[in-house]
Amino acid sequence: MVIQTEADLAEFCSGLRDVSALFVDTEFVGEGRYYPDVGAIQVSTDGQKALIDPLAVRDLSSLKALLTDPRLEKVFHAASQDLAIFYRLLGEPVAPVFDTQIAAALLGYDEQISFARLVERTAGVVLPKSHSFTDWLRRPLSAKQIEYALEDVRYLEPAYQHLVTELATRGRLSWAREEFAALEDPGRFTPADPRELYAQFRGAERLNAADLARLRELVAWREETARAQNIPSGRIAMDLVLLELARRPRQSVAELREIRGLRANQVERFGKELLAAQDRTPDGPCPPVKRAASLPAKYEPTVDFLTLCLRSLAAENEISSTLLATRSDLAAIVLSGGRAKVPLMSGWRREAVGETLLATLQGKATVRVLPGSRQVHLEWHTAPVE
Repeated sequence: MVIQTEADLAEFCSGLRDVSALFVDTEFVGEGRYYPDVGAIQVSTDGQKALIDPLAVRDLSSLKALLTDPRLEKVFHAASQDLAIFYRLLGEPVAPVFDTQIAAALLGYDEQISFARLVERTAGVVLPKSHSFTDWLRRPLSAKQIEYALEDVRYLEPAYQHLVTELATRGRLSWAREEFAALEDPGRFTPADPRELYAQFRGAERLNAADLARLRELVAWREETARAQNIPSGRIAMDLVLLELARRPRQSVAELREIRGLRANQVERFGKELLAAQDRTPDGPCPPVKRAASLPAKYEPTVDFLTLCLRSLAAENEISSTLLATRSDLAAIVLSGGRAKVPLMSGWRREAVGETLLATLQGKATVRVLPGSRQVHLEWHTAPVE
């Protein structure tokens, strides 16, 4: 079923108010854009499937009522980009959400498992990917493109049922709910303040006050321009170009042409604005960029040890290690212990693995390879190891 009118969308959505879960996917084109353009919205539940054409149906209020209904769970795979798209379309976050990729990671499936691989593992079905690079903004869509798009939401339902059962059996549904709540936070979708982005630039911490203020103006201008024109910021100027202009401002468009990494078409299109942003008078002092706390070299082996422990615990508990912590998280724990402000030190992560890693820092565990298994295993001691 393809929906191309607001009346048909309203009729379709009115028949879904009593279901318990809605299975949703989108097809979009992101190349060459700041914001992806959505070309199809697929919805399925209880044997009903529809592809909503957002190029034809501009008023999505009927769908919004379902996607924001607190009684109705919305199921996605790898939801982040879909949720950002819907937030821009609807003006509100989709909630409540269930992400099958996150759920799979909580059960030890392949890290960042693809939807096709998840369906193969849970339903034994191999999905074709013949339209992975379709231009979903071109019309008309072919029958094969529509069928391909609807297959994703068709098989999302059995994958979801399988994962819910497995999570419940292993007592991990509460872990999943904790992860999904973060996906529903409106703060995830609020655009960053363009005037604060300069602090993320590598090398910004080494600039003096005047150069840093110039960088702030350049970065803010580039971000605002990228959003307004819906183009990637890198198409305007690379980060290294902005750093170069912050350190050594140019006086003319001709001088801009001499900067390596700034293409002729970029100078032609944005050169005058670049110079204007570079020369803009700051509207106040520019907060300095603090260097990240560096890890003393003597602690590098300790981080290596915790990495080994983390991977061992993840394997034994069948949880994706990348969902638990990064190496920088472990470095923060080495420096600050349980006070480290990292995900591993709160919520289900701390309960499942975090406390165990803290205990290893107190010398309460050693690591060895289990005879015959070739697997790393943590062993506990009643007193700290000297």
